[in-house]
Amino acid sequence: PPPPPPPPPIHSYRTAQLACAPSWGIAVDKGEALSKLRELVGQDLRELADRFGIKVWINGKMQKGWAGHVVERYLGIPLNSSRNPNLGSWELKVVPLKPNAGGHWGLKETMWITTIDPVEVAKKSFEESHLYRKLRKVIVVSRTRENPQETRSICRDVHAFDLEETALYSQVVEDYRAIQRVIREDGFEALNGNIGVYVQPRTKGKGHGSKSRAFYAKKNFLEYITGREESPRLPERLAIGMCPVHSGQDNEASRQPLEGHMASLPANQSGAGRHKCPYCAYEEGYRQALVDASTAVERLRA
Repeated sequence: PPPPPPPPPIHSYRTAQLACAPSWGIAVDKGEALSKLRELVGQDLRELADRFGIKVWINGKMQKGWAGHVVERYLGIPLNSSRNPNLGSWELKVVPLKPNAGGHWGLKETMWITTIDPVEVAKKSFEESHLYRKLRKVIVVSRTRENPQETRSICRDVHAFDLEETALYSQVVEDYRAIQRVIREDGFEALNGNIGVYVQPRTKGKGHGSKSRAFYAKKNFLEYITGREESPRLPERLAIGMCPVHSGQDNEASRQPLEGHMASLPANQSGAGRHKCPYCAYEEGYRQALVDASTAVERLRA
């Protein structure tokens, strides 16, 4: 028999997700996850912790990630210790809120994103980094922290944030590159919380001599991630020739047949939302398929 036809030249996250689902059964649809999570709004996560057997306190010490574990159990997904996103290509985060002087709920703190590996950051671009994987698509559950004892914690809101569809993307890339320059030129120990407009590198908590560093979303950025402030949007469509990677290369003839297909794709499937370039979309879809496959293998092993 003749060989099977080659796969189509354009891939997307959704294509990769649907391909994984029948084999591994672990792909989580964003719409389904959002619908179920929004049913949490108004519920007490502290009560759910008791129902699911999640320990909030162990030996007199509060487990800071307890609320995140409650939400993961509620969705029926494994407790996640992987550096890959825990909902396929979407990262799930739980953010605490505290009452301010005016009686309104405000952000309690910055948001931990992922640990910094100085060797990786020094050699990889933003699009190749774990920061990109964890930050590009985030579903955020906002909850109240009403007292230090955590006797009650109400789910206030659920919001989906897609970095690639916002005008914030370029500044996040600049923050990453600034951190990268410090690591390359001054060393890992020179990283501090004053670097970055939206994303900062610092020790977890107050430091206390810790040698580790992590990426944190600053509060001004977290206002957008949680949906408390509306994110500035990108234009719906940019010219293909504006692609900073592929414009000017000798690929115009092979690119033209794909332009009509690219025009129908949403911004988040078109090369990190910055342009409508078929080559960038192909590379991004291939990269995401590898990420999803890696996540599937890790969960099967767990």
